[in-house]
Amino acid sequence: MDNNLVSLFEVLVILTLIGAQVFDVYAVMVRARVNVDGTTQVLAVANWVQYLARIMNMVSVFSISLLLEKKITTIGVPAMFGYSMCAGLLFIIFVCRSKYATQPLKYLQILGFTGIFGALGKKQYWWRVEWDVFSKVTMYSILVSLLINLAIIMPFVLSIKYPEIRMTLAYTGQLLNFCASIIMFTYIDRVFFKALDVGNEINCAARIITGKLIGQMILVAGVVVTYYVLKV
Repeated sequence: MDNNLVSLFEVLVILTLIGAQVFDVYAVMVRARVNVDGTTQVLAVANWVQYLARIMNMVSVFSISLLLEKKITTIGVPAMFGYSMCAGLLFIIFVCRSKYATQPLKYLQILGFTGIFGALGKKQYWWRVEWDVFSKVTMYSILVSLLINLAIIMPFVLSIKYPEIRMTLAYTGQLLNFCASIIMFTYIDRVFFKALDVGNEINCAARIITGKLIGQMILVAGVVVTYYVLKV
């Protein structure tokens, strides 16, 4: 296969991984607007955005598997994850902190969500991050972020080093994803909906997003260590 075509495919995989990371955070931002917009349809949009992030992760896993099976990757799996994690962190910070992120997100909302769920109101998307690292919500959010991303990264990176157990590693990734979902449903969602009932959803969502940001930073550091020190 032509190397230029493979490189283009790898860029698309990286962009898909970045999109999944951004949508995962964006879903929390949308969910926190239920009381602001006064309509529970916002929850439907938030669930759709989060589901879209999971679909993008699945597409990325499928695409990387195809590249590895065909043995045609040009930059390597660790590099793909490294680029996506670093760029994803920058995009998440941009979405959370920059007022200039408002318009692109509104256009995205019009293109992808308004036709299905209706308009979401006029609240700006500019966000604040609560650096309350020792909050239980933040710590669990860090854990969920790490588990979800490790479920994608770990099987591929370790299968390069240990190809004889690649099937076991693939199922281990699914187990990590399952653990992340359990934590999400049994603790983080429960705490968030309780905060929603008492009108404290913005602070709760800010702590969840902080956890995702910290988890992303840890992953970036981990990819750098793995790539340059361990030479995977």
